[in-house]
Amino acid sequence: MKKIIVKGYDITKTIRHGLTPEQYIELMEYQNFECPLSGVKFVYSQEKQKFLDLNKKSPPIDHDHETEFIRGILSEKVNWLERQWELGSYGKLSKPPELTEYQKRPPSFQCIGRIKYK
Repeated sequence: MKKIIVKGYDITKTIRHGLTPEQYIELMEYQNFECPLSGVKFVYSQEKQKFLDLNKKSPPIDHDHETEFIRGILSEKVNWLERQWELGSYGKLSKPPELTEYQKRPPSFQCIGRIKYK
């Protein structure tokens, strides 16, 4: 397997879903290496060749399931929560305004543009 190193980060084992290695690191930098909704920090693991969240999970790349545009990189739990709002799993509960703002103005649109999830 060919090594993928960008700005000193070996992200060879990182699943990027359509982002180039450079776009992935640019988005991480734009988000200050943290989940834009929860503030959970993403820590680079040289051993695993990827970033991890608090639960030692690779942070998923979030995307809009209708347009398929990538929105940002979220912590695993926040990504799951966000998807449940889209599916209407929370019934009458109001969607948090931070989530609505994130969906309207995703970090990826602001720093790397509109890129389709693969």
